[in-house]
Amino acid sequence: MSHNEKPDKMARRQFVRISGVAGAASLMGLLRPSPGLAAPEHPPPCPPPGAPTPPGAPTTPGAPNCPPPAMATQCGSTSDTDPLWLDVQRCTGTTPPPSDCLRVTSTYVVRYGDPMNAHDFLLLPTCRVRGIECPFISTTSAPNYWSDAWDNARPGGQVPVMFPNIGLGINSAERRRFNQLHIHMAGILSGVQGQLNAVDNMITRNTASWGSQIVQVTGLDRQFNPPALATRSYRALRITLNDLMNDNLFRTLRNMVGQTQMGKQTLIVTPRSIGTRGFYVLNSQPDLVTPPGSPGGTGTCDLLLVYN
Repeated sequence: MSHNEKPDKMARRQFVRISGVAGAASLMGLLRPSPGLAAPEHPPPCPPPGAPTPPGAPTTPGAPNCPPPAMATQCGSTSDTDPLWLDVQRCTGTTPPPSDCLRVTSTYVVRYGDPMNAHDFLLLPTCRVRGIECPFISTTSAPNYWSDAWDNARPGGQVPVMFPNIGLGINSAERRRFNQLHIHMAGILSGVQGQLNAVDNMITRNTASWGSQIVQVTGLDRQFNPPALATRSYRALRITLNDLMNDNLFRTLRNMVGQTQMGKQTLIVTPRSIGTRGFYVLNSQPDLVTPPGSPGGTGTCDLLLVYN
């Protein structure tokens, strides 16, 4: 579990059967060490990386594309003392920026996560954005933070995640420890993509049916020693690289669950390794309504991402 996040109040030790759509081999894969820090064997096709941001390029918190003052109650104030918001100001406040500010642009900062390693990074808006519940991130004025995260984290990106497979994730308001919006750019647990591949025929690109495309994915609950297998239910969507670059996943999610439910949501993006290359998008919430006999939902991406 990332040091940035809270432990799961709903967690329970679950040595559960893996969903019928994922075999025992996938389950065992969750517990095998990942094979080094190699890039994915077949990464999705990507545009060439953009030019690196010049050291000390001018950026200002609250620069273009930020929440208007009327949203301060929901999105936070620039005078807030949230540690990640203070980090953003530290990264953007000096020329050149501190060495742990790995990329600084006019709209986002990339810094190490905790623990600091080659597959644990955070993307933070340069605006004061409290979290997934901030209405601004779902508007047409907001930057596409998910596309930015992938452009940095992908093989050959500006701050590549050195892990066999990549996962991008955001936690719900209840599960996060710090309140500045942050997208985790990390590894994804070995075996997760195999489970998603096994239910690929259940997952479509139709955003209108996203809410009914519920799959079970087994991850690891690291609150226990040794970590315990934990199966949760997720709404699953399939998207293309073009979708990721041109659509706002926060807006797509809001259109499905409604603005009042946004604070409960976790959202995870990981490459699709079969068929037409693209991505799986997983979404869940603690009170997710699931079919009878299915495991419940979750408000955290920590069960599926690898930080250590």
